[in-house]
Amino acid sequence: MSDTIEFVELKKLKLDVNNPRFAELYSGSNKEEDLIQYLLYNEAAEDVAKTIVSVGKFHADKALWVLKTDGGYLVKDGNRRCAAVKALRNPTKYELDLKKKIIKTLPILVYDDPDELDKRILQEHTNNVFREWDRIAKALEVYRMFSKGDTIESMKDIDSTPTQLIKLASFYYEAVKKGEEDLKKLLRRGRGKSGGKTIIFERLFRYSRQCGYYFQNKPSYKIKVTDQACFDSYVEALIHYLQDYPEIRTQDIDSWKETFFLKLSPYGFTPCGKSTSSSTNGNSQSSSASSSSSSQTSQPSNQGSQTNPGTTQASSQTSSSTAQRGSTKTKPVYKRKSLPRNLTKPINECYSLDKDKYCNAKTAMTRIALECALKYVVENTEYEPSKKLKDSNYFRNVFFNPDGSKKPFTDFKKLKNLFTQLIDNTGVRKAFENFDMEKTHQTIHNYNVGATPSDSVALCDNLIPILEFLLQKEDDLISSLKKESL
Repeated sequence: MSDTIEFVELKKLKLDVNNPRFAELYSGSNKEEDLIQYLLYNEAAEDVAKTIVSVGKFHADKALWVLKTDGGYLVKDGNRRCAAVKALRNPTKYELDLKKKIIKTLPILVYDDPDELDKRILQEHTNNVFREWDRIAKALEVYRMFSKGDTIESMKDIDSTPTQLIKLASFYYEAVKKGEEDLKKLLRRGRGKSGGKTIIFERLFRYSRQCGYYFQNKPSYKIKVTDQACFDSYVEALIHYLQDYPEIRTQDIDSWKETFFLKLSPYGFTPCGKSTSSSTNGNSQSSSASSSSSSQTSQPSNQGSQTNPGTTQASSQTSSSTAQRGSTKTKPVYKRKSLPRNLTKPINECYSLDKDKYCNAKTAMTRIALECALKYVVENTEYEPSKKLKDSNYFRNVFFNPDGSKKPFTDFKKLKNLFTQLIDNTGVRKAFENFDMEKTHQTIHNYNVGATPSDSVALCDNLIPILEFLLQKEDDLISSLKKESL
């Protein structure tokens, strides 16, 4: 290590995409501008930029700690400061309402040994900087340290209750398998009210066994999933609920207690297992978690008296749904990753509608769910590298007129027929052919035709294998189609 502060050109400084503070939650590309954008609006680099503009300079004693690389330097400590300076060279590009500020060089301390630098950063962060990290970032770092053998006692400088952070991180690593980018967006800080929901997930740890998991006792502290289907359903439902109701507060969770799960019913979740509200095994409300709740709340206090759609019928369905778990499939399970909210929401709505109260709506929603799923699959599935199904000549007449002009609307009837002919499995192909589109069409467009509860249930049941086929893993779907026809 050099004890002398050097000054280097800004262009020679490379941001560290693998920085432990944000690497796990950052899902962007390796492009510098994407990482800068993330640091500005998810890791408070925007505040750093404002300070630099206000002060008018970058203080020389705030040197970045870097590793020498071929042709430049990798920033290991000071990524936010470096990103802020880079963004100020072109504030408009990064949506900063700040004056342009050109800083050509930055002070650095160069380290030769990565291990030595990591130890130095840990020593520095333990005493002060760690306290500025988001709770989820601290949890992931504590989990990393714990996994490589550090003692609980040695991590108490980072947080007074490191065992709770271990639980949080282990929950994250299981939940992100299902929630993927949607979960990350909810946990990390960001613009608006969509992020910073870590405390909500933690508040619900006390009901873990009803959600298909629990936390192991000393010396592990890590999550143990006991019912994978229940756990996945819980994670997915909670993500969708928080996306629809971003202003929910920890006070609301505390007030609703276990009745909160009724609000997840319209999103397809039914609690499993017994109540664990009195158990300490799943209780992760550390003093750190509780104290942070005040800064991560926003929903109006009268939210406690409101119900999201589907709550009314949820209470009457809970016991029967629980009894059916594992015996009768009541909604599709899709394995395709990163499905957009605009696709999963109508499917969830379709299967959450009460058959007796809303049989016409439920019947109509089966058509909407099928059309959305089929169109999404054709428009977003690659049958060859960089070639999507919609781009093949096979589907051209669905999207284009004979003169080559694009159709204003997708010819769904033709799309369904063409896709059905591609299916290799006879049983699945028959399911597509026999699905009663005419019933849904008449229910929507002919006021003389109405659906019955049994109609809506039959359509929903018949739609389950179709949706599961469409929304299986992309590679599995392609292998189930007659590619030679494309």
